[in-house]
Amino acid sequence: WEAFRELPPKPSSDVSLMGYVTSVVWVSAGTLTAYFVSIYLGLGAIVAAALVGLVGAALVKDHAVEIYCGAFVGMVSPDVLHDLGHIVLAGVIAGTLYFIARDVFEGYGGKLGAIAFSSWIIVSTSSRCELIDVLLEFRHFGISIMLFSLASAVLTYALSIRLKNGPVVASSLVSLLGGLLLPAFRAENAAELAAVVMAASFVGMSSREKLRSEKAVLFSALIMGIMFIYSANHFGGAGGKLGTLAFGSVVSSRGLVSLGKMIIRKRAIN
Repeated sequence: WEAFRELPPKPSSDVSLMGYVTSVVWVSAGTLTAYFVSIYLGLGAIVAAALVGLVGAALVKDHAVEIYCGAFVGMVSPDVLHDLGHIVLAGVIAGTLYFIARDVFEGYGGKLGAIAFSSWIIVSTSSRCELIDVLLEFRHFGISIMLFSLASAVLTYALSIRLKNGPVVASSLVSLLGGLLLPAFRAENAAELAAVVMAASFVGMSSREKLRSEKAVLFSALIMGIMFIYSANHFGGAGGKLGTLAFGSVVSSRGLVSLGKMIIRKRAIN
């Protein structure tokens, strides 16, 4: 309810056909670029999306958000049964969803990933493109997951808000460091922890209006870590899943804080 109370009464952005086409083009460009870098250059989904985000922020700052959103679509796993047509379709759907939702849930970390994830859910349910159903178990290194989640979220928030680098640059940089350094140092469970780093960086993308302090960021990151552990076996390989976890954690943390304050006020009155 906390999130839905903030829905805008009317759209504030460009609602023209050109605005829609622009959103679809830039999201699709991010999708195809990230997919190419990930699959054909062999850099992997996390490094690919992070690089696309950084380059987009550097070269096309006004459309960096759309490009980064598309990069999450392009993170789809090669193990998911798909072809280039599915990639293009998912990019177009994500661009459409981005345009529709541009004034909704502003400032919530993970929103872009949730848009990307939604596009793959639509594609997978309307075609023969099937997501991965595997049995994974992360609880044996759950403490590491929680620690990396907390650190990544706070670092991203500091880079974005405190150092004023913006959410796209901050998240891309933290994700890139996680995607490169953890495998380089041969960290145990490096791939999974790099995914945690990226997912938590989306929590840190939240605006100051939504997460007002590092304490709020830590609370959201804590929830995100728990969600990461218990969602391991669901919707595998879909682009945007990590962002969806972050989005859910930010919305949940704000809702829980709001609920707690409401209970305290009622007890004080009584």
